[in-house]
Amino acid sequence: MRHQQVIENFITEGRGGLGTYVRASEDLLYSRIPERYRPYGRYPYGAPTGQTAPLAVRLGTGDLLANGAALPHPMSTHQWDVLSALGRSSGRFGVVPFHSIVAAWTGGKVREWNEAPIPLRDLKREVEIVVPSTGEKWREVTEKDSKGREHTHSIHTLGDSVVRLRDRYYISAVDATGVGNGMYFLAELLGDRPPASFEEALEFLKPKVVQEAEAQGSNVRRQGEWFTIPTKRLTSELMGDVERGVAVFAQRHVLGRDGHHELEEAVIYRAGARKGEVYARGVVKHTKGEHNDLDLGTIRWHLIVHNIAGDSYTLTGRGTAQFD
Repeated sequence: MRHQQVIENFITEGRGGLGTYVRASEDLLYSRIPERYRPYGRYPYGAPTGQTAPLAVRLGTGDLLANGAALPHPMSTHQWDVLSALGRSSGRFGVVPFHSIVAAWTGGKVREWNEAPIPLRDLKREVEIVVPSTGEKWREVTEKDSKGREHTHSIHTLGDSVVRLRDRYYISAVDATGVGNGMYFLAELLGDRPPASFEEALEFLKPKVVQEAEAQGSNVRRQGEWFTIPTKRLTSELMGDVERGVAVFAQRHVLGRDGHHELEEAVIYRAGARKGEVYARGVVKHTKGEHNDLDLGTIRWHLIVHNIAGDSYTLTGRGTAQFD
């Protein structure tokens, strides 16, 4: 069968099929490149010979889970055909990199799907599409600068969605603060119920203090998992607390024990009623260059607040999962 026919039959009719490099059962669609793959009479550079990669799985609910990981050519061509067909279909589906799924499944112990693929029977039983995807597309996002001025740019998304893995819920999306066209992430939601929409899932990530600040019209901004809330605290007040020994002043302070978000100037409270609070001004950088710089300005101090997600996974340049 032609590859496109195998894909269409699997998605629309739930039927298996056998193509040269794309094959399907009723529940699994995959790409297989044989050891002797020679499309031009020789081994092409970088071809994934002797490899097999899942393209989509039919879950127990009947919904489809497509693999959004960056696959090498020619698997990437098959993958694009799958995503295009899903976008034309009327069924529910989610697009999530399978590397991220296995990372979340194993608590970060395994980062690549091929190292410990999850049995199909377990995927069908333990994975559910809660908020379906709309497929691969470009999404317009609006962000504010330090003066509250809005700027709009486009990011490439796998199709924002929410999935259940075992007894936990995860938001699957592209972070607009990532460099270039954004950075994919899979983050565990800590709410006591599944979100009713993707927008509600985003609200689940915001601490109460962030929600309250936004309700009051504050220009709350974000870099990755960190929110910045503008405050009216004076430099003299903060430095007074530093002199009293309840806080410390630091330059190029990195947030978190193994974090990658660096504050140009920071005041960190070590004692007293504000113990644990962090205030910053200047530029917020990512030490690995994975997020756009966030300029807070040099006048107003901002309260730095972490989101309330559980484990979070991003993708490296090789398309494999890592803890953010």
